[in-house]
Amino acid sequence: MPARVIFQRFLASLGLLNNAILIILIWKKSPKKLGNYKILMIYIAVFEILYSLLDLLTTPECFSKDSVFLIIINLNSTFVPEFVATCATVAYCSLFGMSLAIFAIHFVYRHLVVEKSPLIFQNHVRKILLLILFTILIGCSWTTSTAYLCGSNIYADEYLTRQYLPLKNLNLPDIKYIGSFFRFPDENGGFHYNWNSFIALSFMLILINLSFLTVFYCGYRIYKTINTLSSISSSAESSLNSQLFWALVFQTIIPVILMHIPACAAFSFSIFDYSFELLGEIPTVTILLYPVLDPLPNFCIIKNYRQAILGFFRCFKPRAGSVQPHTRTV
Repeated sequence: MPARVIFQRFLASLGLLNNAILIILIWKKSPKKLGNYKILMIYIAVFEILYSLLDLLTTPECFSKDSVFLIIINLNSTFVPEFVATCATVAYCSLFGMSLAIFAIHFVYRHLVVEKSPLIFQNHVRKILLLILFTILIGCSWTTSTAYLCGSNIYADEYLTRQYLPLKNLNLPDIKYIGSFFRFPDENGGFHYNWNSFIALSFMLILINLSFLTVFYCGYRIYKTINTLSSISSSAESSLNSQLFWALVFQTIIPVILMHIPACAAFSFSIFDYSFELLGEIPTVTILLYPVLDPLPNFCIIKNYRQAILGFFRCFKPRAGSVQPHTRTV
């Protein structure tokens, strides 16, 4: 088994563990004032568990070179049948799109709660479920566009046969792939553009821009409101809002650095036919780190969770001043 596959499965297992611990902490140790926000927090942890599970079962690889950016699954390294592996390539892209919507709705929710907007407090649970439904709809639209616009084709098959498969000692039936091929060769030895890939890229850019604009606007409003409330009083509610805000900020920074920037860099170079294989190898690893690291801000910043974790480790620490019983020698 290749070292990359072993490493991927190790990181995926850590992602499963960290997010399972986070769900337990949210369910058992959350402050009462957290209220129904627990639903959204558990939702993002479940989402990251799905990401880790997909990595564990299929070990996908990003391949980028020239005008190509593809997600490839080696059928010899998966724990799933071929049909499921085909769906997994699309799901891998869909979860990427959903992650953008999830960050945005979290900031929208926190913004409405901090400013005590009646929009969120009327039919509270129903509003949360609607926000979750919105992210699922984004995922479905991303799935549809990816499957239709970025599926396999004879040009990508031929390119992989020349540039990828010989290096891996594989044949075309051994893999499933999905992604963008921005330039196709034509009959005269030149190239023509694959507009399907550009349409898919445009959809991705629109979603990224809308997500980041929402995050920046709501984040700024939350920060201003929390500072205003903190200057008036130092209540427990203000402290909790501050903890949740900074945990959410770091939970957003982590996937931006590990997922969105590497993927966008590979896409950008592919558009201009200048991509190279390292640009595919980097997101292969960094995307794996996202579910592993993303729960950590909650562990460290939210006081109740931090105390619960420290209390757990203190159970294994010998008590100060404890005296070992003397054994009588004969």
